[in-house]
This record gives sequence, C-alpha cells and structure tokens, in this order.
Amino acid sequence: MALSLLLALLWGGSQAQAPGFSLQVQSMVTVQEGLCVHVPCTLSYPRIGWTEDTPALGSWFVVGTDTNKGRPVATNKQDQVHGGSGGRFQLTGDPQNRSCSLLIRDAQVEDSAQYFFRVERGSYVRYNFVESPFYLEVTVLSLTPRPQDHGTHLTCRVDFSRKGVSAETTVRLNVTHVPKDLVISVARAKASAPEPQGNSPHLEVQKGQFLQLVCASESQFPATLSWALEDRILSWSHPWTPGPLALVLTRVMPGDSGCYTCRAENRRGSQSRTLNLSVQYAPENLRVMALQANRTVLENLGNGTSLPALEGQSLRLLCVAHSNPPAQLSWALRGQTLSPSQPADPGILELPQIQTEHEGVLTCRAQNSLGSQHVSLRLSVVYKKGLLSKALGSGIFLGMGITTLLFLCLILVTKTLRKKQAQAGTPAHAGTPAQAGTPAHAGTPAQAGAPAQAGAPPKPKATRRSTILDYINVVPNPGPLARNRNRNQNRKAMPSSPSQASPPGAPSQECKKNQKELHAAPHTYPGPRSSTQASESESNQENLHYAALTFSGLRPWDTWESKDTGPEYEDIKFH
Repeated sequence: MALSLLLALLWGGSQAQAPGFSLQVQSMVTVQEGLCVHVPCTLSYPRIGWTEDTPALGSWFVVGTDTNKGRPVATNKQDQVHGGSGGRFQLTGDPQNRSCSLLIRDAQVEDSAQYFFRVERGSYVRYNFVESPFYLEVTVLSLTPRPQDHGTHLTCRVDFSRKGVSAETTVRLNVTHVPKDLVISVARAKASAPEPQGNSPHLEVQKGQFLQLVCASESQFPATLSWALEDRILSWSHPWTPGPLALVLTRVMPGDSGCYTCRAENRRGSQSRTLNLSVQYAPENLRVMALQANRTVLENLGNGTSLPALEGQSLRLLCVAHSNPPAQLSWALRGQTLSPSQPADPGILELPQIQTEHEGVLTCRAQNSLGSQHVSLRLSVVYKKGLLSKALGSGIFLGMGITTLLFLCLILVTKTLRKKQAQAGTPAHAGTPAQAGTPAHAGTPAQAGAPAQAGAPPKPKATRRSTILDYINVVPNPGPLARNRNRNQNRKAMPSSPSQASPPGAPSQECKKNQKELHAAPHTYPGPRSSTQASESESNQENLHYAALTFSGLRPWDTWESKDTGPEYEDIKFH
C-alpha cells in the first residue's frame, strides 16, 4: 500500500503519462466573447485502491496552479471553485464514469489560458493530467463598417444544430464617420476652374495676382468647413449648407503670406490640411541707415541725400529692402562695386576711417529675379586741416583786430594825456592864443567882446563819430614843476578886454579856458604844440611810468550836462 501511494504521488507531479492513466481532450478551444462553449473530455485510470462505491473527484486548474494550495476553476468538490470563474466554468462530466467534460458560459477575454484536469479516487488514483491540457481562446466578434456600408443590412444568426434550434437578428447599418478625403483646389484666374493642389503643401504666387482657394471633403454626417490663416479664422460654412468652401483673394499682397488651414469637422471628429502661401515680389521700400562715430542713433537717409563725414571718422551704412525671394544687396562707389564688409550680410558697409578716396556717390542696390531697386547717397569728406586752418585764421585775425584796437586806444589816450599836461602850464590852447572876439575853442563859438560864462563848461554836441575817448573823463595830476609854472603864469596873465574879466568868486579866465579845453578834448584832435610846450612835455615824460584809467560808465547818445558847478573828471595819477 505504501508503495502504491508513493507511485501515485510521483505520477501526479510528473508530466510523463503514468501507466494506466490517459485523457482525451481537444488541444484548442475557441469561443466568442459572451458566448458559451462545451469542451468534451474523457479519461481512464487504473483500478487500484478503490471500489465501485468509492467516489471519484475531478477538478480543472489553470496551468501553473499548485493543486495543493490553489483553487480550481471547476470541480465536483464543494466550495472549492475559483472566484475568478464566478461559476461560469462547470464540470459536467463524472470522473467516476470516466468523463471530464467542461461547460464554459459567458466567456470573457480574460478567460483565455491553458487548463489541465486532476482526478482523485481511493488511495492510489491521485493524478494531474498536465501532459494533456487544452487552450481556450476567447475571441471578440467585431465589425468595422466602412463608409460604403452605410444603409446595408447586418444579420447575426446562431444555430444549435444538435437540437435543431436557430436564432437570428438583422439590423440596418447607419454608418457615420469623421470627414475624409479633404481636398484643397487652387484657381489663379477668375475664369479658370479650381484644380486640386495635390500633396504639395507649398504654393507660390506673385504680388497682385488673383487667387481662389477651395476646400472640400466627404462626410456622411454634415460637417462644418473653415479657412484659417495662422490662428485667425477667415471664413466658415454651415452644416445645413453642404458643399465646398471657397476663399477668394482678388489681389494677393505680401501680407497675405502664411499658413492657410482648411478644416472639416463634425460630431465624429475632424480632418484638416494646410497650405503655405508665399507671395513673391520685387525689392521695395529700400532704405539706408547711417551710424557715424560718437552717435548711438541710426539716421534714415533717402535717395539723393548728401552725407558729410569728417576725415578719419568711422561710418557704418546699413541697406535694408523688402522682397521675396530675398534680394541680393551690394554697394558701389562711383559705379565700382565694393567688397562686402561682412560677407554674411552684404547690406552692411563699414568705413573705419573715411579718406579722400571715399568721396563720391555711394549706391546700394537690391535685386532678385523679379526686379531691382537702388538708393544713392553723395558722401562728402570734410577735411580736418581745412577746418583747423580756418579756425586758426579766424582766431588770428580776431586777435590782430583786438590788439590793433587796443593799441590805437592806447595811442589816443597817451596823446591826450600829453596834451593835457602841456595845457596845464599855458594860459591858452596849445598853438592857438586867445583873442578877443574870436572863438576860444573849436566847436564853441564866442562873440567879440562878450564875457565868458562863469562856472559853466561848454556842452559837447552828440555825434555818431564819437570815439572811445567820448566816454573817458581825464585830468592830469601835474607834478611840482608844472604846479609852480602854473602859479607864475596865473600871476602874469591879465585880461585884455572887459569881455575876458572874470566875475567875483569865479575861476580865472585861464582856468575856465583850461576846463573848456579839457571837456572838449574828447571831441577834438590835439593841434600842434609850441616848442616850449614840447620841451616841457618831454621833460615831464621822465615822471610818467604808468597811467590808471577809470571808466565811469557809458554815456548815452544824448548830450550830458553836469549838475555841479565844478568840472567832472577822474584823476589820472602819474608816478
């Protein structure tokens, strides 16, 4: 008995079929999802260790399951059914009668697997038929309707041939689908019919050309068509107005370039196609921008502009044009093409140091297959030497003029001072003795025999010929020798007529004459001096080292008149 139990255990774990044990089942079973299937199965085992009254137990397991621990999918044992099968697997055969048939209801896709059978009866028959499994394949009944299947009939029929029973159901297909066969057609003239663009996503047209784009698609369910440029909707159709959607551009402009999208959409989905429109045109809007040294702002220059530039200065010119296809840019000086400063960007012309040979007409030309355009500038070189010489010349002439004027003023002041020194020691005007009935001073008439006005200096007459001396009041400060000589001459001087007698309290006639001459000095040029005056003047020059002038202020054009009885001068001191 112990030997028989040991052999049964060994055979139960072995994949080699033991003597006396056999099982017949089809290796492949196919069933559609949701349907049921019956799997016929028979078995045999040796008549050892059991009697007719001994019960036989049978179970179906998924291959790989440990029969000692795992749960079967179907068995005749109580409360040992695998939870995953949910009672859908049923052992219909009786192992006691050599049957292991299996019934599977409501097959699911996850039921697809390999299964083996185990039998237990008495102490000897305990065997796993792992060498005779079957594979269950659960398929899905699927139908993918095509657009042409719309309106057709579909029949499902089930036959139970053994029982002579059958059933069927028929439906009419209503096939809806997303828009398909989307086509873009193009017309380049108003009278021409649109032609399909094909698979090319690019379209080239010339500026000003007529263009019509047509979008069409097939859809069983009504679809909405639309045209968009980039992300901007241009036009659209309504589902209840089937048919193609046209987009018309009467005159194509460069701004119309971009990516056009035709889109067809319904409740099932959408389909779209794109078309890249390229508008070609000759160069236009050509302009030149200049950047000179020590400047940070670009200057826009038009055709025919004159551009002055300082010699040795740097100059950067940038030529820009709009065109499609892109234009070839080039620079020329006096008709001779220049090598580009930057080969990668021939529109840039750099002149690090402007020289004489750069002067002339500079021309930027933009050209492509559709035309050309050019802009010309006249570059004039301003020379530094010329500017410097001109500035120096102007400064020299200005300095010479100022020096000459100061020198003349100094001469006039010196001569006036000398004349006043000489007059301080003589009773009459230098070189002109005072006589009764004759004018006492040039420009101040006096009647014969008429007495001179006491204490009132003559009024100078305003004239536009006045010099700088008109605004300087000068009086000498005589030295000791001159003061002594004046005292002696005053004692000797006697009035020659009653008209020359001085009233009481008034200054002497000689003093008044000196005052008149001193006030009139700015309006007259000093006359010739006598030899005596000249010698005295020369002897007094030894005491003259410098002169201090004080300008009391500019006098107006009107004649001024002193309110004081005494003369108004400023002192000039000699040291």
